[in-house]
Amino acid sequence: MISACGQQFTLALDTPNGRLTAMIAQVGAGLRSLKLGETEFVESCEPDEIAPYCAGIVMSPWVNRLDGGKWTYKGQELEVPITIHDQQNANHGLLEFAEYRLIDRTDNATESSVTLAATIQPRRGYPFLVETTVKYALSADGLTVTHGAENKSVDAAPYAVGGHPYLRVSGTPTEELVLKAPAASVIDVDARQIPIGRSSVAGTKFDLRQGQRVGDNFFDHNFGDLEREADGMAHTYLTAPNGGQVDVWQDEAFKYVVLFTPDFYPTRAGKVWAAAIEPQTSAANSFNTGEDLIWLEQGKTWSASWGIKVRQPQA
Repeated sequence: MISACGQQFTLALDTPNGRLTAMIAQVGAGLRSLKLGETEFVESCEPDEIAPYCAGIVMSPWVNRLDGGKWTYKGQELEVPITIHDQQNANHGLLEFAEYRLIDRTDNATESSVTLAATIQPRRGYPFLVETTVKYALSADGLTVTHGAENKSVDAAPYAVGGHPYLRVSGTPTEELVLKAPAASVIDVDARQIPIGRSSVAGTKFDLRQGQRVGDNFFDHNFGDLEREADGMAHTYLTAPNGGQVDVWQDEAFKYVVLFTPDFYPTRAGKVWAAAIEPQTSAANSFNTGEDLIWLEQGKTWSASWGIKVRQPQA
C-alpha cells in the first residue's frame, strides 16, 4: 500500500516524565502524532489518509488566505491557483502536498530529531527559488519545530511560514479543554476571511487571556499583539480538567497565532470538536498588505522556532 502521507518518520525519547514519541509525515512535513506515555496530544490519522483541514502541515511561503490568489510584484499582478473555491482564495502556501526529502536524523540519549527539506520552485505566481527546511526535535522539554529558509533567487523573495497542528489531550473530549491564549488583539476579516483591520479583544469573546472552554465558542481567527515572557516566548495552552496540558510556545519571529476550533473535524469515529493552534510569522494576505512579511535577500538564510510542551493527566 502506498501511503497518502509518504514515508513516516518516528521519533522517540525517554524523558524524566516518560517516553515521548512523535510521528512526522514526508508529505507536507506534517505532524501526525505526539505522545507522552499513552496520552496522545495531536489529532492523528492513519497513513493512508490525507490529513483533513491541512492538519499538521507546514504553511509556506504564505500563510492563511491570499486574496483571490493574486498579489502585485514590481508593478505586475501575479496569480497562484485558487484552493478555497467558495472564498476564491489561495490557502496556506505551496508546500501542503510537497514530498519533503530527508536531510538529517539524530537519535541519542538527549535528542531524537528529523530534518526535512523542500524546494519552492519558481512559477508565474511566485517567481522565486527558496530552499526550506523543518526540523522536528524531541528533547526532555518536549517538541521543538525549527523552520529554515534560504533564498537562491536573484531578487529578494517574500516569505512567511507557519505550523498547523491540531491538539488534544486523549481521554478528554476536546470541547471540555480550556483554551488560553496571550493575545491582546484579533484580526478583523470580511466574509472571505481577508483582513480588514484589527481590534482589541478586551470585553469580547475573543479575550482568551483568562481561558475559555473550547466548546463555548467557535473560533477561526488570527490573533496578534501576543504577550511574551522575559525570554520572548508567547504561550497558548489547552488544559484538561484532569491536569493534562498542551503548551504551544512560539518565538518572537512568530508574531501571530491562529485558533481554529471546529465541531466538525472528521475522524473515523465521526465528527468531533478539534483545536488547531497555528503559530505564524504574518497574518493572512501579507503578500498584499506587506504587514510583517519577511523579505529574504538573495543568498540569505533565516530560521525561527515554535514548539509543544505536554503534561500527562493526573492519575
